Amino acid sequence: MPSFESLPDELIHQILHYIPPEQTLSSFALLSRRFNSISCEPLLWRHYCQANFRYWQAEHRFHEKLRGSLHDVDWKALYLLRLRRNNHVANLIEGVIASRVSRIAKTEKICNYGYDAKDFLLTQCRIDDSAEDVLARRFYSCTVLDSIHRSLAIEEWSKYQHFAANRLGQNMSNSERLNCGMRLERALGAFDMFMLHDNEGDLDEICEMLDDIASRFRAANPNLDSATTRTKAVALARWLRANNLTGLNDPSEETYRYLRNCLIGRALRDDQHPSLPIISAAIYSAVAARSGFEAYPAALPNQVHAIVLSPPGVSLDGVALPPEQAEHQETTFFNPYGSDEEVSIDEIHNLLYRLGIYSGHDGMITPTSTDLIVMRTAQNIRASFTSFRMIDRPLSQQMPMIELNRGDWARNLQPALYSIIWASIMMVPALSDNEDVRWDWQHDLRDLLANFNEYFPEDSWLIEKYICPMYDAFAASSRRQDWEVPSGRVRAQIKEIRRKDAWVRTPRRRSHLGEGVRVKYRVGQVFKHKRYDHHGLILGWTAEGVAGFNWGAESPLQESWRRHSEPFYRCMVGTDGTDHHIIAESSIEVVELRGGPEVLPPEIQELIPMAGKFFKRWDGENGVFVSNIREYYPED
Repeated sequence: MPSFESLPDELIHQILHYIPPEQTLSSFALLSRRFNSISCEPLLWRHYCQANFRYWQAEHRFHEKLRGSLHDVDWKALYLLRLRRNNHVANLIEGVIASRVSRIAKTEKICNYGYDAKDFLLTQCRIDDSAEDVLARRFYSCTVLDSIHRSLAIEEWSKYQHFAANRLGQNMSNSERLNCGMRLERALGAFDMFMLHDNEGDLDEICEMLDDIASRFRAANPNLDSATTRTKAVALARWLRANNLTGLNDPSEETYRYLRNCLIGRALRDDQHPSLPIISAAIYSAVAARSGFEAYPAALPNQVHAIVLSPPGVSLDGVALPPEQAEHQETTFFNPYGSDEEVSIDEIHNLLYRLGIYSGHDGMITPTSTDLIVMRTAQNIRASFTSFRMIDRPLSQQMPMIELNRGDWARNLQPALYSIIWASIMMVPALSDNEDVRWDWQHDLRDLLANFNEYFPEDSWLIEKYICPMYDAFAASSRRQDWEVPSGRVRAQIKEIRRKDAWVRTPRRRSHLGEGVRVKYRVGQVFKHKRYDHHGLILGWTAEGVAGFNWGAESPLQESWRRHSEPFYRCMVGTDGTDHHIIAESSIEVVELRGGPEVLPPEIQELIPMAGKFFKRWDGENGVFVSNIREYYPED
């Protein structure tokens, strides 16, 4: 029988495709000089790079390297670099899960790897339910990944800053001027990135989905290249509507405000492709750009259409215009959200008349720049957020308004608001001379810093990278002297967050409570509020009154609470998913539960993704969540 060594190199090379790279390195390559030589083949390591790592940091230019010459890249060294980074990320994430101390510092180190960390983080976000610390591992891996996703969104929006700073005196095409240094679909996809979590649909994948839609449209219209602009535009509107890629199915006043309808990535991924008019117009425009004609959203008051432009000097029907109109572009309108037919200019004027706008139409029926489309999308997201807060209904009926995937409504509330504030910050030129704009920017900055400090402290590195330089530009001494919060104070806030991150807190022990002081309930128990009937989870306790939750030097307020005998509990409740609720012991009724997660009250089941911030897993045998904050409460 022939031995393995008798096989030709080419066949052995193919066999190695099915052997883990680590085994190729540690075993196969050591068997002989011949096998060592085969194991170093660039083609093999290029395969390993492609097969083992889906996501790559932009600095690698990975897809460009794939298209280049095989021998221009040291594929084995590239694979080993990614392997080392994975190992480092694995060690860091273990530290993040195990201890609160330096958690933010470790998170920042992982974030510095960018998308090189994403493949490993996804394995942890999707860890099997049997893992001992499944909830904590999923939560903190997703928290780190969320910060990386936000960094890519903000980087996309930051292109507007570079555009605004360099556009003066430049001769730009329509496309360059209206895109503002960004691509429409990526600028809108940035909102998706704030709520992407461990799902698919990042900026590159949004572009790939639009590429695929354009390819399908071209395949359905094989004579597209020879068609006139009007023919192309009508064909696209009809094809998108026929394939249910734009608009809403049976929209109502309530479903119109669903968060999912505001996100272009969600619209493209969802089977029903739900989208507001602004997203429908953006999808139309993006596919048009890939199909050989020019289209942009036109943000009319109370409605968004798509405006199609003919090539300069040519009519929409392909007829050459007179020489004096060599640069003129004819326009027409479409409403991809609600129709597959061309919208006449008379219909647009009538729409404006109905809205009480009787003059200035010419300035409104023009393409809208990408920065303004981003801001209008932010307004739509704010409207969804406001509707969720204002509607007085049981929580179970409100969840669909914010929910993108089953059980993620609580994870989307704060990121949705956070994305709005970041967009408002980044869509302002840093060198604006408009005092009102500068004042609004400062107000938005205060909101951003408040949200960052309370909900997203892991974004310190993003505040430092983007906000501080912008603030320095806004508050330059030659322009303004008396800003309330200069960049130095922002940096001081970041420094304080990092100081607290490294701080080892004194734990609370039941055995150290004073004589006669008894704390009845424990961390991890599920309870029902006696007065309001909602359910929640106990995250911590104090026998020193509400102020006792502020670890550190004792304040006069805290001293006054010393005389208050009733313990208080910090809780996460099912009404909003936040973990800042303080509830008196007399208002808590612990719920006795035994069994799997399915025995939990529905509102607690919805909080499970957020519970990983404090707990390792649900212990059905004892009816409690297993604490991951033993540093604070070692006896609970």
